[in-house]
Amino acid sequence: MAAAILVSPRRWSRWAALGLGVAIASLAVAPATAGEILSGEDWRRLAPAARAAYVGGIIDAWSGLTLTQESLGTKDPAITVFGDLVGCLRERSMTATQVLSLVERYAEDNSGLRGKDMPDLVFAALTQRCRR
Repeated sequence: MAAAILVSPRRWSRWAALGLGVAIASLAVAPATAGEILSGEDWRRLAPAARAAYVGGIIDAWSGLTLTQESLGTKDPAITVFGDLVGCLRERSMTATQVLSLVERYAEDNSGLRGKDMPDLVFAALTQRCRR
């Protein structure tokens, strides 16, 4: 796309113009900084792809905690609970799209909790699902 910009504006395709428009619009959304914990309300304001990535990052972090615990040979219940949730997702063969849909539904159904930290909401949504 950069080459198209440098060569001639007349050679732009509609897709290139759309891509540039999306890129510029995405700059208007304030992204989370590294290590920032979003509230449910902040999370709802993100673009769909960013919401999916944020939830995926939470699941990845829990999986990493579990693997670290296993490698150390410890059984801290505060970490084991995350391993149980990740295990539940694997046992049920839930895709990232299904997990995101579940979390989005939980956030909508429990709108009074939007001020809570997003990892807490993800935990609650998955715990509710895995108890069934």
